[in-house]
Amino acid sequence: MMLIENLFIPVGAALQMTAADFTPEGIRVDLHTTAQTADCPTCAVTTHRVHSHYQRRLADLPLAQLPVRVQLHVRRFRCATLGCGRSTFTEPVPGLAIPSARRTTRLRAEQRQLALDVGGEPGARLARRQGMGLSPDTLLRLARSTPEDARPTPRCLGIDDFALRKGQVYGTLLVDLEAHRPVDLIEERSAEVVAQWLKDHPGVEVITRDRSNEYAEGASRGAPDALQVADRFHLIQNVREMLQRLLDGQQDALVAATRPESPSSDPPPVLPTEPVVSPEAKAPAEAEAPAEAEAPAEPAVVNAPSPAPAPAGASSPLNKAAQQSQERRARRQARYTEVRELHAQGIGIRAIAARLQISRNTVRRFVAASQFPEQATRRPQPRKLDPFIPHLEAQLAAGQDNGMQLWRELREQHGYRGSRALVSRWVAQHRHLVPQPDPNRPPRRGRGRPPASAPSPKPPAQRRLSARQAAWLLVRRPEKLTQEEQGIIERLCHQAPTVGVAYDLAQEFIQMVQERTAAAFDGWLQRARASGIAELQSFVVGLERDKAAVVAALSSPYSNGQVEGQVNRLKLIKRSMYGRAKFDLLRRRVLARASEATPPARKVRESQK
Repeated sequence: MMLIENLFIPVGAALQMTAADFTPEGIRVDLHTTAQTADCPTCAVTTHRVHSHYQRRLADLPLAQLPVRVQLHVRRFRCATLGCGRSTFTEPVPGLAIPSARRTTRLRAEQRQLALDVGGEPGARLARRQGMGLSPDTLLRLARSTPEDARPTPRCLGIDDFALRKGQVYGTLLVDLEAHRPVDLIEERSAEVVAQWLKDHPGVEVITRDRSNEYAEGASRGAPDALQVADRFHLIQNVREMLQRLLDGQQDALVAATRPESPSSDPPPVLPTEPVVSPEAKAPAEAEAPAEAEAPAEPAVVNAPSPAPAPAGASSPLNKAAQQSQERRARRQARYTEVRELHAQGIGIRAIAARLQISRNTVRRFVAASQFPEQATRRPQPRKLDPFIPHLEAQLAAGQDNGMQLWRELREQHGYRGSRALVSRWVAQHRHLVPQPDPNRPPRRGRGRPPASAPSPKPPAQRRLSARQAAWLLVRRPEKLTQEEQGIIERLCHQAPTVGVAYDLAQEFIQMVQERTAAAFDGWLQRARASGIAELQSFVVGLERDKAAVVAALSSPYSNGQVEGQVNRLKLIKRSMYGRAKFDLLRRRVLARASEATPPARKVRESQK
């Protein structure tokens, strides 16, 4: 009996269990108070005069998924103090429930934590399975009533923004870099709110941030003595963006970089508009004759991401996907032509973007491109039928070309889970593998007879490399590139010497960021400024404007990496709230989960002190 009492009576509570009723529908427990006196909540005078008795019905934590109902017998005492404004009062039950509550304190705490962890709708479903059913609205009300814990001002503060409504409304997340948890969420993203928060919380010594001017200004105004550190990831991201802007104007070089080299034993025929030279010597030749290099006479190679329109009477018309791809490319090319024409008339980039309802980055990329920027081609993806192609080829060689029968055989004997249409389409395209029938025998009746000769193979499509993809290749470490990717970079640098100069300087800067060698930064700035590349010089201007924070990033161990992780967790919480992520509720969940679920603060390394 004593063990059962410990399950339902909190430790230290002056209660006694008089009865317990266990049924398949739930558990009912009768509890009586054992205190002989009580203190008046108004005058705090102890009294022993009992006025009356009554019962309270409370919901408690479930036991083995069975709901528990507590029948609490309490007394009402009479206050004997003259002049006290309260004549009677109910005796308190500390540890079990607060006054006027319909659930115990521990049940309320568990349901509140459930709301903070998983939200309203999923929390209500989980609570029903555990035997403490309640509505999603009640869970959200409990989450909003969570008291905020007092958090000390962090010594090392990380700042980053997050989207409340992407592209329109942004907030600010502040993270304690030493405790590894958020300390506050602000509904705005501006220098004023950051500066005001820092003034209200003095003591911040280190501030890590991205390259945003708003946060730089807010940190300077709110904590002028704090060390500002630019995020190293964003520095490398800025390098990639600089290279992408440079490559947007090098479309010819991107095409030439992905063009497969001809074998030396069988050189291509000499064309009047383009002499046969090695890839290393090709870049100067094209630089001397740009008009010929714009449209060189080439063999039948597919340069565009979608095949060219089929001529009249062609035997292989385009499928629906290819037609849609051509239509999208035609619309994009028309938009490119329109942007170029408006820019030639002297209209600015912002005005063009507003008139055509496209982004300024797209307008800027079209203006900088020397020719229409083709979209990158995707690498071929594995198909469901690929593992079974050897078996299908063997069956075709044996004369079996019935698509339905082959599909049934693959499904029943080889575990194929794809569609019949995929097998039939492959068989129809490869019936030339079926042996030729004996001319002395009568021809086979029915459709699907193998052709008299194998169809001519299609020329392999050339891979198309976009400026974005090429920029990602240029910022990666050379030792992590494949042999094919290294060849692309070599041909790209040979075709466009400015890209080669920018590539060398970008790799040197990335090495400085990764190895944190701030001593070489000034020399790098001088070489980059003297390169004569407009995109690189613009990047240098931005670095010099924020030079103190960049130098701190190249010399200190602090970074904004964990702040990005906290932003990712914030996005997960926001997207799991089914559109009910109002800022007050989102703030409660992010800060409460951080205080409950994050590991203890790690010790500060000696190098950070």
